[in-house]
Amino acid sequence: MGQDAYAHAIAEQDRELEFTLLDRQWTQLGGVLGGEYNYATGMFASALPHEGVTSMLEMGCGCGVASVIAALAGVPEVTALDINEAAVRTTELNARRHGVLDRVTAKTSDLFAALEPDESFDLIFWNSPFIEAPPEQRHESALAYHFFDPGYAMHRRFLAGAAERLTPRGRLFLGFSFAMGSAERLREVAGEAGFTVGVHRQESFSVPAQEMGDSPVYAAHADDTSQVHIDFTLLELSR
Repeated sequence: MGQDAYAHAIAEQDRELEFTLLDRQWTQLGGVLGGEYNYATGMFASALPHEGVTSMLEMGCGCGVASVIAALAGVPEVTALDINEAAVRTTELNARRHGVLDRVTAKTSDLFAALEPDESFDLIFWNSPFIEAPPEQRHESALAYHFFDPGYAMHRRFLAGAAERLTPRGRLFLGFSFAMGSAERLREVAGEAGFTVGVHRQESFSVPAQEMGDSPVYAAHADDTSQVHIDFTLLELSR
């Protein structure tokens, strides 16, 4: 299912879009994943607990929705990181569009690489590339980083880094899907970094397999009534 979604994203990657999400208009530059996946993005961004947060980090910011929503909610310092330069530019455009560019700092970064050594955050969020791929698979484009994590190596690196970047009261959240991600592998790498995994919020729905496409993988994942069950799950990882 991830390969189908990735192929669609590659076919559409040169398009620049305007989309509506959370009653606001957003820009999506070419080469950035965004509007077509906006429901999960909006759910995660609006479900994050902003009260009392003085500093937030959004990893893999994409269009910067979670960063902008946090700044609009009153978080005074928001850092948005993405390995994709087009995503960083898109985040800056959306922060300016919604009047919070003074609160949102976007940087091109391979995970935490662009941060200063002593930077820490009250809230860290990553809508992670939860589709596990074979360990030997390589990312062939910037968009691939939004979908696939071969061997969950990026999750392992991210969680090890997040453990060092949280303030003493800091909270860590992942956008995830149990239907398409590997809960077993996530719990394994989370445990290595000293975290336990819990559900903060979850929404699920069912789609007839034939409406998802012609690939036999959809039928293989369907239940006895030919329904494919999909979830969007915001996880909190606690120490």
